[in-house]
Amino acid sequence: MSKKRKIAGGFAIQATILAVASILSKVIGMLYNIPFANILSTKGNGYYGAAQTVYAWILLIATFSIPAAVSKIMAERIQKGEYRNVKRIFNMAIVYVLVVGGIAAVFTYVCAPMLVTRNAVLSLRVLAPTIFLSGFLSVYRGYFQAYGNMVPTSVSQIVEQIFNAVVSIVAALVFMRWAVMLGYEEATTTYDAYGAAGGTLGTGVAVLAGLIYMMFLFHGEKKELKEKVLQDTSSEQLSYKEVIKLLLMVATPIIFSSAIYNLNVPLDMTIFQKISARMGLSDDIIDGHYGLYSRMYLVLANVPIAMAAAVASASIPSVSAAYASGNKTECNRKITQSIQLAMVLTVPCAVGFAVLGKPIVQLIYFRLSAEDTHRVSVMLLIGAISIMLYGISSVLNSALQGIGKVNVPVISSVAALVLHIFVLIPCIAVFHLGMYSLILATAFYAVVVIIMNYYSIRKYLAFRMEWKQIVGVPAVSAAIMGIAAFFIYKGLYFGLSQVVGVRISNAVAVLTTIFIAACLYFISMIKVGGYTEDTLLVFPKGRLLVKFAKKFHLIR
Repeated sequence: MSKKRKIAGGFAIQATILAVASILSKVIGMLYNIPFANILSTKGNGYYGAAQTVYAWILLIATFSIPAAVSKIMAERIQKGEYRNVKRIFNMAIVYVLVVGGIAAVFTYVCAPMLVTRNAVLSLRVLAPTIFLSGFLSVYRGYFQAYGNMVPTSVSQIVEQIFNAVVSIVAALVFMRWAVMLGYEEATTTYDAYGAAGGTLGTGVAVLAGLIYMMFLFHGEKKELKEKVLQDTSSEQLSYKEVIKLLLMVATPIIFSSAIYNLNVPLDMTIFQKISARMGLSDDIIDGHYGLYSRMYLVLANVPIAMAAAVASASIPSVSAAYASGNKTECNRKITQSIQLAMVLTVPCAVGFAVLGKPIVQLIYFRLSAEDTHRVSVMLLIGAISIMLYGISSVLNSALQGIGKVNVPVISSVAALVLHIFVLIPCIAVFHLGMYSLILATAFYAVVVIIMNYYSIRKYLAFRMEWKQIVGVPAVSAAIMGIAAFFIYKGLYFGLSQVVGVRISNAVAVLTTIFIAACLYFISMIKVGGYTEDTLLVFPKGRLLVKFAKKFHLIR
């Protein structure tokens, strides 16, 4: 790696690169989700959502957390100039995912009938090979992230989404046509199941495309890495046995933590389906409701959550390096900056969903009935607080991993997992809140994780959250933005609806309001937070923000 690569931008810049890529990939995901979700019925979306839920959790166990684990281990060795050990860690990480990913893929294919409902089995089996491929992709991402370079990961995410968008739609149509050729009529259960399975094929092709891209980049770095290995004069040389032990000691707890942290999603799905069935709801209604939750609500809610997760992921190497050098002050600064970035990104999105939920749903999922549109918009309203909570919890979770306290997130996640069940079950069975129960239980889950992880970080680092600046300023600014957005949308929609159709009026009003609201949020952040030029320079693209603020006389 060149010296330039080693210092590849400050943390804020790298976090922003990953966050922007997450935004772009999620935007692409939403864009292709519009025709894709409208191609499938609500039942078909339910099958697809159920398969993706189980797949995502197994992926977390097998491979998804590898970038964080590998980047953490490598970053510590890079800090010491131990490039021979870096190479060995990379090689053994490949072996690790070869074994673990292979086992997970076989398990998914064979056990699919026990993991999802009958009509979602085909979709989950199509996803099985993707788990195997994802392991290798994760190792390459971890390698580049260890050097503080988030660009390869960011670009690969966008490449994946582009392939996913195209292949998912085409394959869904082809598979549904295939179902008709086999004698299954349109709108039948099997027809919908084939369509959902076709959509999952896009995920596999996307991962393959991302892997090819990362392998191409790595091939270009091999010569430089070889030179670094030859120049390595460090005395410590890890054996392959030691590397495997290190991977198992560090990577496995992180993966276990992530698996536990996200176990609530498949567990909630299973509890929701089982209790709903006992209450007398038909499979079609249950699958339809879960389709609204997983394919409509979560697709939108995961956009800001993904941004927060990107910031959290980007923070691990820098926090780990600072902690390894004994600089707790720098550790706290990085954690504070991470939480602040996560809040600045997630809070306005949450408020926006709460205020403009129904118009946004009408714009994106135009084939939904009025009743289903109302259901999804209510979910966005209720889920606004959950989005903000997940922003904080993701960063705290990653911070603890970065300082080597990998068991703490496991403990907090297990506690939250157990306690949130006592919220979920009564919400479904006693209060009959249906799919809304999933959102309320998830929010409670995040609260428990935040409380426990925050206490631990205070214990190990004497960390203190600057609540007013980190949470208060974005919250007040977003509230101002939300009130303005409500009236701007109403005014625009009323005026436009007198001239053009309802759908066009809604689309123009929503998009215009979002743009104006974003500008208002930025202005409010400066005025409410009392930000100076020095403060803005700390933020990603700080110079550009300062230039914009000075141009409009927001700061001197």
